[in-house]
Amino acid sequence: MNSNNQELRPGEEEALQGLLKGMAPEAEAATDVRARIRLAVAAEWRAAVTPARAVPVRRWQRPALAVAASLAVAALAFSAFRPGSEVPAPVVATLSRQSGPVEAGTAGSWQPVVQGRALAAGERLVTGPAGRAALTLPRGVTLRLDTDTRIALAGIDRLVVERGAVYLDAGQRPSVGPGMRIDSAFGSTRHLGTQYEVRVTAQQMLVSVREGEVAVEGAGAAGARNLLQAGEQLGITDTGTVARGTVGKRDPRWNWIAGVTPPFAIEDRPLSEFLAWVCRETGRELAYDSPGVEAAAGQIILRGSVAGLAPDEALAAVMATTSLSYADAGGQLTISSAARAAVSR
Repeated sequence: MNSNNQELRPGEEEALQGLLKGMAPEAEAATDVRARIRLAVAAEWRAAVTPARAVPVRRWQRPALAVAASLAVAALAFSAFRPGSEVPAPVVATLSRQSGPVEAGTAGSWQPVVQGRALAAGERLVTGPAGRAALTLPRGVTLRLDTDTRIALAGIDRLVVERGAVYLDAGQRPSVGPGMRIDSAFGSTRHLGTQYEVRVTAQQMLVSVREGEVAVEGAGAAGARNLLQAGEQLGITDTGTVARGTVGKRDPRWNWIAGVTPPFAIEDRPLSEFLAWVCRETGRELAYDSPGVEAAAGQIILRGSVAGLAPDEALAAVMATTSLSYADAGGQLTISSAARAAVSR
């Protein structure tokens, strides 16, 4: 097709430029690629519209314009990924909280990171003897790193624990789709709506499930697939030995996660939601002294922030601002009216 026939008439140019400005991506293409884009769009325009004279763009012409714009988008996308161009790695996590020194890097180059830092696929994260971190991952998943932990962010749904411990929380309403896969030298895990910990040493990988289910596959001779329920543990050693055990929701092994709990936004949230969050974070059961107290908890709307506080600290601070009281006994958090609590003493 002759390029002269692909040029636009006066009046068409302005409409086409407006269309491309609104629909084309922001990526910059090489000059020769842009020239080809313009000629291709002009050809599509001429073939689909072919007016006898310059006229305003009519509603019936929109499908043709959309086709033309799609050509531009495709060409620009192609130019962005052409051989030799650098494609940035996708962001797979955000550092939502930290306590102590935390560093990130690739290929042995480490730099301190701060809260809010985006982390890309291929990066590694390491915590020191006094460092812990919390990450926000896709699909509402959060991940906490204990001290002396090193992980590699292998992809949007996969990470590798090289040493130390991570605690994954898939949320109370896990999204549909495959769970995050956590790999180590001893095997891999995948959650099925869960709170669980993976702890890796030179001798073993120990998987502890606090809530939900986890599928565990060992490496090598220990490659059988095991399904763990809440309250169960599975250890895989460097010799391939597999051993099962039990762990309670209030076991001391969970205590470390409180120091790096991702912040809970209480602003404009009912007290009942906050109490459910506290109980889930601490492994307690939530109980109300009466239906009236439960209704009151749902009607109390919170204000302010508990950022930086551990769940138990946040509980004490929030409850002090309400007309309700609480008691903690035997792993159960019981909410009652302040008047009744005073009488019971």
